[in-house]
Amino acid sequence: MFEVGELIKRKAISHRARAYCIVVDKDENNYTVYNNSLKCIQLVAVPVIEGLYSKEQTVLSGGV
Repeated sequence: MFEVGELIKRKAISHRARAYCIVVDKDENNYTVYNNSLKCIQLVAVPVIEGLYSKEQTVLSGGV
């Protein structure tokens, strides 16, 4: 579901700060992610990441 290099964010019910991670690697059972909040690399099972995280919609602004 998520691609290597993709920024993902933790799903949240409230509008408080969200946790962001970057997908570093993926194999058939696990994602390796860099957790920006904890400043560390983590190995997490695929169903956990796909259930708790969503793609970050980035908007690039280039002035004209």
